[in-house]
Amino acid sequence: MEGTTQKREGAGTKAAADAGESVASNMDLGTAIVAAHAALAAHAERINALNVYPVPDGDTGTNMLLTLRSVLEEVSDSAGLSSEEAARAVSRAALMGARGNSGVILSQILRGACGALGKCETLDAAAVVAALQGASDRAYATVRQPVEGTMLSVIKDAAATAADCVERGEKGPLEVLRMAAREAHASVQRTPELLAVLKEAGVVDAGGLGVAVILDGIVSAWSGEQPGLSLPELDAAATGERLRKTVEHSTEEAWGYCTEFIVTGFRGDEGEFEKRIREMGKSVLVVPDGDLVKVHLHTQDPGSALTYAGGFGRLSGVKADDMEAQTRARACEGGPAASAGATAKLGLVVASQGAGNRAFFESMGAVVVEGGQGANPSAQEFVRAVERTGAEAVILLPNNKNVIPTAEQVGELVEKAVYVVPTMNIAGGMAVMIGYDAEGEAPDVVEEMSEISAGLRCGEVTRAVRTAKLAGRDVPEGAYIGLLDGDLVAVEEGLEDAATKLVEKILEHGADIVTLLRGHGMDDKLAREVVERIKLLDGAVEVEARDGGQPLYPLQVVAE
Repeated sequence: MEGTTQKREGAGTKAAADAGESVASNMDLGTAIVAAHAALAAHAERINALNVYPVPDGDTGTNMLLTLRSVLEEVSDSAGLSSEEAARAVSRAALMGARGNSGVILSQILRGACGALGKCETLDAAAVVAALQGASDRAYATVRQPVEGTMLSVIKDAAATAADCVERGEKGPLEVLRMAAREAHASVQRTPELLAVLKEAGVVDAGGLGVAVILDGIVSAWSGEQPGLSLPELDAAATGERLRKTVEHSTEEAWGYCTEFIVTGFRGDEGEFEKRIREMGKSVLVVPDGDLVKVHLHTQDPGSALTYAGGFGRLSGVKADDMEAQTRARACEGGPAASAGATAKLGLVVASQGAGNRAFFESMGAVVVEGGQGANPSAQEFVRAVERTGAEAVILLPNNKNVIPTAEQVGELVEKAVYVVPTMNIAGGMAVMIGYDAEGEAPDVVEEMSEISAGLRCGEVTRAVRTAKLAGRDVPEGAYIGLLDGDLVAVEEGLEDAATKLVEKILEHGADIVTLLRGHGMDDKLAREVVERIKLLDGAVEVEARDGGQPLYPLQVVAE
């Protein structure tokens, strides 16, 4: 195959290479990032369709694209920086913006390449080899147990080919990169032979294809040529069936929550921190960079990981996606019915986190978008969920004040009537479900649900991740704080004390029913204790406790 391609190019190859060398001085880090982002954006959905490894914890193409987008934003704000400064800026932006397992590994590929390029005075063939080798070395060093047949293999093979080209005397940097990109595609085609799950599903590695596409984009920008990408065609029906069978036979991989966060201002023993995080789950990546540490892991208890990590610094970029639920949804895509509400007159889309909460909403006919506090879903995720309902009119429950603005944009992006009932937390979203009627008229149902929502009082208990002063009160780091409709009403050392104070404040205004939604950090015994305390406050109030499983907030409360 490679020999045929070389003959077809013939003498034109050298001419193209010469032309490329003339613009080599115009290829800088910013241009390369722009080109990589554009190439990946054009093929992200195709890459998403291949995503089967290691688990369906998100869309590989989308995660890689969002990671590059964070870098692109940093590059656009870094005009005038020296090469070394730009490389450092890109490295940090890549780590901060990394999404998903593939995004974290891509961030390390970028950091390794930038680390090498930052030390190069000229962009010659040796610099290209150093960048690719640095990318490969950094990516492999990040993964405790590297798996061949993935994006790791692809970047490694591309680097090895670049080094061979230089050893053979091919000095032009563009031609060296062109050959590396060509080898990357060949490596992608070999991934099913290295990884059984890919062979079983009948696809190549998604992350590896993303790497090859990125290299192609840079080559095209450098040479001034149009991208010559030729991605394999997919039989959607056949691939979908293979994916469903693969999921059925690989359920042990679709495990827990894909959890990500960044610890800023990190203080403590990095080695001990990494060791403990690795004990908490699978597919663990712990990447330090100065005073911050990026963490990715699959765990059944994201709350414990977040609580532990919160002792080492301030948490940001928190995300906890239910992979088991994603696997069920992915297995159903392309089947006879995409969701339980596919034939409903009025559809419902809900933003939610936690296995128990998802089960409740799905039992009521809703399509659930995974996300909320610390992991706000995008408008695109809402759009996909709206389409899955199959209904001409759809109600959105954002279940978080930060998600409401995104939900309100969805109506402009779809050819459906979209209504937003501005629920403030998941418990509030559950409470308004009493007004949902899938066969009702949309305006009437929305009015009833909105009236219910307006009469609710919503609260939550969480833990302070740093010392602060709120509403005139000192809040020590690690204290449990109770928030009622967004206002601070309790600061306590214990979770049960904060919960009791919160509900006591709610009852001052009267309530008939109080629903407790238990999340990570509150066990069943503690929940029962809180219920008993509430009954002592007001024996007439009806108290109901549910197991929601939401991260970050051990308890959410709604009063009616």
